[in-house]
Amino acid sequence: MFRSALAIVAGVLLVAAFSCAPAIAAARFEPVCGGQFARVACQVERFAGSRYEEPVGWGADDLRRSHEIPARAPNAGTIAIIDVGAYPTLESDLAVYRAKYGLPPCASYTGCFRQMDYHGGPALAPATDETGEAIDEAIALETSLDVDMASAACPDCRLMEIQIPHSALPSSGGKPADMDGYAAAFGTAVQTAVAQGANAVSISYGLPGDDAMLHGPVASQLSRPGVAMVASSGDSGFEANEYLWPQALPTVTSAGGTALVKQEGGYSEGAWNGAGSSCAPGAAPPLGQPVAVNTSCTGARAGADVSAVAADLAIYTTYSPQTHNPLGWTVVAGTSASAPFIAGVYAASGPLTGVLGPNLLYAMDPASFQDVTSGTTGTISNGRCLPPEGDQKQTFDGRLCAAGPGWDGPTGLGSPHGLFRF
Repeated sequence: MFRSALAIVAGVLLVAAFSCAPAIAAARFEPVCGGQFARVACQVERFAGSRYEEPVGWGADDLRRSHEIPARAPNAGTIAIIDVGAYPTLESDLAVYRAKYGLPPCASYTGCFRQMDYHGGPALAPATDETGEAIDEAIALETSLDVDMASAACPDCRLMEIQIPHSALPSSGGKPADMDGYAAAFGTAVQTAVAQGANAVSISYGLPGDDAMLHGPVASQLSRPGVAMVASSGDSGFEANEYLWPQALPTVTSAGGTALVKQEGGYSEGAWNGAGSSCAPGAAPPLGQPVAVNTSCTGARAGADVSAVAADLAIYTTYSPQTHNPLGWTVVAGTSASAPFIAGVYAASGPLTGVLGPNLLYAMDPASFQDVTSGTTGTISNGRCLPPEGDQKQTFDGRLCAAGPGWDGPTGLGSPHGLFRF
């Protein structure tokens, strides 16, 4: 399945960057957390075979210009990035990305960059078994994307990577109940992030949700007034009532995705066709979410809340403990990019004393967002969204799977137009 504007939009930056048009026509993005890694539940896809000596795809400068993010932020908070597994070369890989785009250094010796385990102890040691090495190499794509996007949104912010060990992973990822212990590990990581001084927390993972995740102790751990919690909306498009956690929590900002196109004199955005949107039956709507929005889900939590570029992004990663074949520059897509970017915008915008989930976003002037009005993430019939499978007699509000004026499911209120003005 094509998940990117790369495969369908002629004349954009990436078309010029590849050697020939047939390669574009055959473009294929593959989920990083697919197959044997599905239980990890990251929300990122890689352009198959992409390995370059120089960046190909949208870089930090494109993201800042398209969203009108200033090079120097008035606030410089701390962004916590929650990920899985060890990544001992993350600091040096991040340094390459930041140097390429002229971002200031962010090093451990200055206190700008930190890594720790989910209890706040030393960073995880590299895996020594074959399965562990395979997980660490795959998830290095996710982790590098996270810190690169946070850096693009807030170059002056401090970065804190918090690592969940493989022992917390579920044995399978097929049922929500299999994920409850994994969700608890994210709750522990969030508590550590807050204790370590994070102003914004990014979670680029999406677990199949259940009632325990929505209303149990882990939900309380992700309800932290004054700390912006942001999570990816998912990469499977419109999912009807099949929601992902933690983005379904009313205390978490759900970050959807857009596809960027460069035009003469600027940029434009459409909904990325993989951007997740859904209703979360049993979950209350976020504080401040207008009734006109949550009525699309008969009063339950509707997502997403806001969006950022999620397609055709250049990142840099070399960690390859299994294959010993470093990627270097590669191209990725997914709402795993949106969550850390939006967390970075929160941290750069501050102060965040009044934040609880997306409440402050819904109180902002609509002019604070770039309204995304084109693109679909599901099947529409007679103006209604059809569920991806199952009873086709049940239909949903058309806003849940199609971008349009004002709020919609794939892109929420839109993408940032400058820093947030609370």
